[in-house]
Amino acid sequence: MNETTYEISARHYSDRAAERLAGADRWLLPILTTLSSRPGARALDVGCAVGTNSVYLAKQGYEVTGLDFSRRMLGAARTACRETGLDNPPTFVLQDFCSWVPEAEPFDLVLATAFVHLFPEPLDRTITDALLSHVAPGGSAIISTTVEANHSQALRSKHEEGPGPGQPLSDLRWRNHYTRESFQNVVTEASVSRPGGVWSVEEHVSRDPGRPQKFWSDMVVTRIG
Repeated sequence: MNETTYEISARHYSDRAAERLAGADRWLLPILTTLSSRPGARALDVGCAVGTNSVYLAKQGYEVTGLDFSRRMLGAARTACRETGLDNPPTFVLQDFCSWVPEAEPFDLVLATAFVHLFPEPLDRTITDALLSHVAPGGSAIISTTVEANHSQALRSKHEEGPGPGQPLSDLRWRNHYTRESFQNVVTEASVSRPGGVWSVEEHVSRDPGRPQKFWSDMVVTRIG
């Protein structure tokens, strides 16, 4: 994705933070209640942007690490945390996930919201596999994206957002347009191919408010052993 385009979105993300934080009660909390993670469990928020989900997880008692490659986004995230007065504020790390090597043990929870779709295929599968590599035994990953209602809509959306004549792809933020089936396949295939242990996969799906042709698909992948 284009880093400059992402950087200038920090204000937009911050303006929507309160709305998205309130929305987490509707989509994220019901998923968290199904997990075995305990208070104080370690969570990784990949592509955390202005830290909205990181703050929410901290409020639920998680010890959170937020990861992003944008200084501007993380600056806004740290400001947001100071304003909340959290006793357990997230730790924010400036790093590209693709080259990140954590110093600590794997995480009880890995959250990646609207992240995998930023990579062109087949890198989306590679990135999904990398996300699962940071999940501790007994832990889970929540991998979320918007999905189209049907294949024709997905193809049309991707075409409409593509580069114009003579315009390099790198000038745009890449955006895969999945259907539920195609996104499920990416996540399921990554979990099946993981060496060692057994993984379970469960999808939570909800309609995207204001966009009737889109849904949110939240794939919960749990490392059983």
